[in-house]
Amino acid sequence: MEPKVSIIIPVYNTQMYIKECLENVRNQKYDNIEIILVDDGSTDESPRICDEYAREDSRIKVIHKQNEGPGLTKNVGLNVSEGEYIAFVDSDDKLDGDTAISNMVNAALKNDADVVAGSFRRFNEKGELGINVIQLKNGEDVMTPDFRFRGFYQFNHLAYEWGKLYKKAFIIQNGIQHGSYSLAEDKAFNMRVYALRPKYVFIDKSVYCYRVNEDSLTSKYRKDLRDVWVASAVDFSKFLKERKIKLNIGDLSAFHIWLGSFFIIKQELQAGKNIFYTTGKLKKYAAVPYVRKAMKSIIAKDYTKGIKAKIWRWLIWGTTMIFNLHLYLVFTMGIALFMKLSGDAKVTKRRYK
Repeated sequence: MEPKVSIIIPVYNTQMYIKECLENVRNQKYDNIEIILVDDGSTDESPRICDEYAREDSRIKVIHKQNEGPGLTKNVGLNVSEGEYIAFVDSDDKLDGDTAISNMVNAALKNDADVVAGSFRRFNEKGELGINVIQLKNGEDVMTPDFRFRGFYQFNHLAYEWGKLYKKAFIIQNGIQHGSYSLAEDKAFNMRVYALRPKYVFIDKSVYCYRVNEDSLTSKYRKDLRDVWVASAVDFSKFLKERKIKLNIGDLSAFHIWLGSFFIIKQELQAGKNIFYTTGKLKKYAAVPYVRKAMKSIIAKDYTKGIKAKIWRWLIWGTTMIFNLHLYLVFTMGIALFMKLSGDAKVTKRRYK
């Protein structure tokens, strides 16, 4: 008998998209599934829509709860799930085609995998925006700095929970839960998963469709961006210490902190703030002891040496040096120029065909 798959869908104010998501998920050509909708205190019509679908389809379970954010909402779904495997789907997204689950299950069973990851597509109301073909290969050494950098930063295949299938026993036996972060909770979750050395399997088929939605949580201005970004890295360090994990993977959280400096500047500039105000925000980020320590470690421990892509190696090394010399205005102006030249858009575009 085919193993049961629990598809966990956190829901928060996505009445425009939830029907499309549910029609897609429940029409998978894989019979043994349960669909767990966790309504995180939605204030629109999403709760009603979820309840209607549950009445129509016995495979659908609905849990209504007060608003706590995506991480804790996913934990609720995970804790009540009954499947041997877990898949996460955002309620404004969908699976790619009707064989996404079966493709991942087949790969998991064939290889006894703890985590299966596939390629994914981006789309919006105008159509497809390109496919991110997975750049991680079966059989390569997953414990190298370059694998971590490609997986979590260069191509982002390991940064997201969606587009993956997790063996539930691996998650439960290792006590892996989501933090109460308001963003990037999936990346923090996957960093914990990685640190426990799961068996990864990668398939080149696209299994997920990610909606580019300007109204999503990740697209909005975040007053708590600095605090949440730092907290996830600090918590990861605590996780390694508590679990007595002595792997040499400090680069994973150090590059997370480096990337945070870019996002802080980008958010302020996109909000219309001037260079000097934005530089002030960067200084506040740099004033956090953990941030200073992480940025110094990139140079002191030569973390960039393990990155094979030269342009990324030079970019991180150069900007980190500027940061460590406290040349925050220069740093901010450099990022502003990078954005003006559409550098961030070009980096994103290079991930997709």
